[in-house]
Amino acid sequence: MDRKKVIQRAYQRGHLLNLDNPMYNSWIKQFIVEEIKGDVGKRGDITSNAILRNNRVVDAVIYSRQDGIVSGIEEVEFLYKNNNVKTEIMKKDGEILKKKDIIMKLRGKEKDLLRVERSALDILQRMSGISTLTNELVNKVKNKVGIAPTRKTQWRYFDKKAVFAGKGLTHRLALWESILIKDNHIKTIRDENIKDPINECLQRAWNYRNKANFIEIEVQSIKGALKAALVFLHLQKDPEKVPCIIMLDNMSPKEIRKTIKELKRKDLYNHILLEASGNITPNNIISYANSGVDVLSLGYLTHSSKALDIKQKIE
Repeated sequence: MDRKKVIQRAYQRGHLLNLDNPMYNSWIKQFIVEEIKGDVGKRGDITSNAILRNNRVVDAVIYSRQDGIVSGIEEVEFLYKNNNVKTEIMKKDGEILKKKDIIMKLRGKEKDLLRVERSALDILQRMSGISTLTNELVNKVKNKVGIAPTRKTQWRYFDKKAVFAGKGLTHRLALWESILIKDNHIKTIRDENIKDPINECLQRAWNYRNKANFIEIEVQSIKGALKAALVFLHLQKDPEKVPCIIMLDNMSPKEIRKTIKELKRKDLYNHILLEASGNITPNNIISYANSGVDVLSLGYLTHSSKALDIKQKIE
């Protein structure tokens, strides 16, 4: 099995997160319409309505106030255009930002620029913050292992796309895309008085393999990993067609290394991918990167990233 090829097949879906994809396009439209609708309410921007009487056409810029990796350009451009503001793009997703770099030039009526400003900056700041953190960690592990987010996301596809812009993997985009069997799924099967819940879960999941981008199961022990790997071995004929993944959940780097050693000793390693997840942070990521797994998934990427400092200024 070509592990790098299968990692990309299973974990990288960032190429789908653009406005040319009807699914993403529809989600963006709904998000942006609801965001602006919720912000202005029924009364509109009462501050601008009270203060601005002429509503002139003016120029403005969006610029960075710190270094980082930019993300959210396509989404913010869409937001402005749908609110009667013309845009000129100066930076693309994934590009390096330096302090004072201009990201986008704008031209529109004062009220339109001020009405959209907060929503646009919220998107750019959050997505760029995630991209910046992701890129820092990708560089830190020096391509020894893939870096991916979990589903601990505030803005689902936005957060996943931001990780992609930072050169990370996206993992599954949503529940509809891939099968990930977690401890609560296994517990439910065990409550049915089934003696071998891991086998039963994977057998049932295998019947849905044509609907899933990959099949993954979460384990917390060496015994669980060995069992899952053995079941996968019996089920699959082509690991590159249906990637089979074992998530080593909340296991220490030492436990992971021992698990991989046992998998290799029993000839159960070459047909599966291994993901480590749970309590991985920038402080311990090197130890996990050196453990031998294929991918690290971090909730930290999306729940602990800091927004990048970006500002809109009317000139």
